[in-house]
This record gives sequence, C-alpha cells and structure tokens, in this order.
Amino acid sequence: MSGLHAFVTGGAGALGRATATHLVQLGYTVHLADIDEAAVTRVAEEFAATGGRVHAYVCDVSDPESVNDAAQAVVHQVSVDAGTIDLVVNNAGTTHVDDLLNVTFKTWRRVMSVNADGVFLVGQAFSRLMVSQPVNPVTGRRGMVVNVGSVAAEVGRPPRAAYGASKALVKHLTMTQALALAEHQVAACLLVPGEVIDGMLTDIYERTAAVAGRDVGDLIREAEMQLPRQQFQTPDEIGQRIAFLASSPGMTLNGTTLWCDSRLTSF
Repeated sequence: MSGLHAFVTGGAGALGRATATHLVQLGYTVHLADIDEAAVTRVAEEFAATGGRVHAYVCDVSDPESVNDAAQAVVHQVSVDAGTIDLVVNNAGTTHVDDLLNVTFKTWRRVMSVNADGVFLVGQAFSRLMVSQPVNPVTGRRGMVVNVGSVAAEVGRPPRAAYGASKALVKHLTMTQALALAEHQVAACLLVPGEVIDGMLTDIYERTAAVAGRDVGDLIREAEMQLPRQQFQTPDEIGQRIAFLASSPGMTLNGTTLWCDSRLTSF
C-alpha cells in the first residue's frame, strides 16, 4: 500500500505510536500530530532513523485554527509526494477522574473539547479535503476516517463521567459521518478499545490510588485480574486493528464499529 498517506492525532502517545508503526509497515506515509511538539518530533525522528516515512505536526485538536493549519501543512507535504490523504485517525484524547458531583464545568469542557470537538473538527477539515480527491485505485475509495471510541460510551462510570459522555458523542458522530460521506466514497468507522494500558490509563490509576491512599501497582494488578481475560490490552493490539481498517477495500466497512474490548462490555 505504498504511496498512501495517513493523518494520526495524539501521535506522541503510546497508541499513536503503535498506530504509526503498523501503518508504516503497510506502506503508509504517516503524518503524526500532537499538542506536545517536542514529543511528536522525537517520535517522528525515531521512525526516520529506521526508514519509516513519518512527519510531525503540532496541533491542538480543540482549536479550529490549529486544526486547519495542520490540514494545510499536510496537504502541502502530500502534494510534494504527489499523493492523496487516504486515512484520518482521530486518536487524541484526555480524561479526568472525579466524583460526578464534584466535576467542574471547566473540566467537563476541557474533556469534551479534546475528545468530542476534536473528532468533529479534524474529521470535518480532512473530509473536506478527501471528498475533492480522486478515488484511490489502491483503496477503492477517496478516504477513510477512523475514530477511536471507548467502552466508556456504553457503561456508566461515575468517576469518568465527562470521558464517557465525550466518547458517546464520538460514537454518534461516526455514524453520522458514515452516512454523510458515503456518497463521496469516504468511509467512516469506529474502533472501540477496552482497557488499554497506556499513559492515560496509568494516569487514571495513579490519581485513583492517590485518593484511596493505595499503592498504584497493587491497584493496577487488581484491576487487571478483574478483566475478562485478566490482562489489559496493549497499544500494539489496537494499532493492529486500525491497520486492518486502513487496509480494507473500498467502502465495505463504512459505518462499521470494530469492537476490540475483549468482551469487557458484556462482563
């Protein structure tokens, strides 16, 4: 699948890095975006050292101007390569742990602005570009949007109210994107991970342990043993599934929700 280009938000995190790894293996040129300039630049340099075609961009997904600037920068780089924007992965996210009665509106809006507004802004900006492209003969479509959701959209968790609500919005928005973009031969899919042990989840357990006066290592091990397969998912597992969607032909998987939660929602 050489010659294809992917834009991935949250590129400096574990899941962004894992996604880029599998897309590069497929032959994609990957455009990694993150609000942390130093971190995303470092990740891109690490890929470059091993021959991976990865570019770094600074982008605040909650800021329309920042998103549009990133989109134009990607368009420029893609045009240099005489390519097309074939995949957008909305992976950037944030969370907050607090009792529902204590969550401030400022905190609520911060989580919503990244997790929900960001998916809307990035999806809209890049979809506008993709619908004007010719159908790519390799993929059989003009592009694809993959939004990273969460089982939190399905199960109420009082300490993570803002996060769960934001991911529920992502679920709904993905279905709307799938319907709205289908006539333009741009697909939209939702990927639903379960409990992925990465920086954000570790941070959640660190905060929870601090409040409870517990050792974070003990808390993580206890939580892991309560999962259906008694182990957390890894970023690599999720990256593989995003690559699967990215390599699907045509519009076959448009509107698909790909569950990779190890049956957590039915446990």
